[in-house]
Amino acid sequence: MTLTTIVAGLTAAKHSQIDPTERARAGFLQWCLSLEDTTDMRAEARAAIAKLHYFDSDSAALAAFETLLVEATRPMPAPRRRGARRSQMRLQ
Repeated sequence: MTLTTIVAGLTAAKHSQIDPTERARAGFLQWCLSLEDTTDMRAEARAAIAKLHYFDSDSAALAAFETLLVEATRPMPAPRRRGARRSQMRLQ
């Protein structure tokens, strides 16, 4: 699904009974699933944000969608251990 189709769906349903945040999440999921497996998601999110400025809309769902795209550009925190071994030692 292309970005244009997703944006059209988000802006067309302005007066929908569905929460704009939920519509934005659904649109973000559609956008994610439309990407190829080998695609750099952070780069694609940056490109999508740049394209969103061409759409002139005051839709709350579109604003929430842009927020999700901005979050997708941020790197994931490095995984770290949470001290499971230390807490097991305390229990003994």
